[in-house]
Amino acid sequence: MKIDVECVSCFVRQALATARRATDDTSLQWRVMIEVGRLVNELSPDMCPPEFAERVYGVIAAVTGNDDPYLEDKKRANALVLELEPGFKDVLRTADDALLAAVKLAISGNSMDLGVVADFGDIGSCAATMLSEEPGVDDYTSFARCLGQASHIVFVGDNAGEIIFDRMLIEEMRKMNDCSFTYVVRGRPVINDVTIDDALTAGIDRVATIVDTGAGAPGLVLAECSDAVRSLFFSADMVVAKGQGNYEALSDAPRDVFFLLLAKCPVVSREFAVPVGAAVVKHHRVG
Repeated sequence: MKIDVECVSCFVRQALATARRATDDTSLQWRVMIEVGRLVNELSPDMCPPEFAERVYGVIAAVTGNDDPYLEDKKRANALVLELEPGFKDVLRTADDALLAAVKLAISGNSMDLGVVADFGDIGSCAATMLSEEPGVDDYTSFARCLGQASHIVFVGDNAGEIIFDRMLIEEMRKMNDCSFTYVVRGRPVINDVTIDDALTAGIDRVATIVDTGAGAPGLVLAECSDAVRSLFFSADMVVAKGQGNYEALSDAPRDVFFLLLAKCPVVSREFAVPVGAAVVKHHRVG
């Protein structure tokens, strides 16, 4: 997905919010915004949003000296969902279709995106709403069919906190087909996206092999990933990618991908022809 002109104001908003998290020094906040302005002047409409986002967050880290301003938020997100997990597990145990319920819960976790919202809100209420509604884009039947045929699945994570929902989904997927899973995280901190430490906190290592992209984009930008991750991506029988950032980076990928996300901005909602806030289970097909 190519960057849209509407994305520019969003990046400026994110830069200011993150600069304020990174430092109380207003002179450094000013320097961040000046440098981000220079980046905007160099912006190419051929970029995908996560490519440009990596540059923006790189500037913030370089200017403020704080390369992980969302660290405490990530810890809080993981702790919050781990505390709620027993109740979510009860939901899955009593669901008519536990796999579908796990997919919906995993999508509800995509609301925990501090690039879009200022705080996590009521995760339990968001999950309950998601469970009671049908996705705006619904390729779940295809998702379940491909799961049954796979021997190796690559699952690309998105945000801290959300990853506990991802683990619960992988657990349900393994009940349907106990194949091998690889879980892909960011190579270094960016926003509140998942890193190896977050994945270990969430217990992802109990259900999948964890690898990092080797890059700091808030989305799986293939050109910037390690050779090992690109090889896994193309050799897997099935790829599941969580969240808007991964959709923005992989919407034109030259292989089939299942996208699970909330459409959280007008640009992405137009891509799917759904309202902002709608759940998406999209099978991107090639050929």
